[in-house]
Amino acid sequence: MEKSISQNNKRPVAITVIAVAFILWALMVFLDFSEIIPKMSPKMNGMSVNVILGFRVFGIHAKITDIIQLILIVTMIYGLFAMKKIGYFLTFAYMIYAVVSTHSWALMAISTPTRTKLTYEIIGIFLAGTICLVLYNYRKRFS
Repeated sequence: MEKSISQNNKRPVAITVIAVAFILWALMVFLDFSEIIPKMSPKMNGMSVNVILGFRVFGIHAKITDIIQLILIVTMIYGLFAMKKIGYFLTFAYMIYAVVSTHSWALMAISTPTRTKLTYEIIGIFLAGTICLVLYNYRKRFS
């Protein structure tokens, strides 16, 4: 009985891998926001640019979206490492958002080849689906 209780409190390796992947993602978003490495921060007409649900956001608004995204990702990472429900729900919601956002971009990007758009969509659906499946399998471990 005691052994099963102590095993229940451990964080599964798959959840740790997902959390570490989001740490890398947060680092990329931070580098975009801070412009420490200029090539990591996309620009259009000299202004910072971000894409939200397929729409381009420029300048200070792009930076605000980076801040919001960083706050969400850091909260997700904490929730995943601490095995809190907030980590479960935010990660699930973020993965759904990522698939919808990629699909919106693919619908609106007229100049991008269809093969490229399809590749991004398939990879996004596969990765997001895998993450959601892992989260769902361990849903009872989140408190």
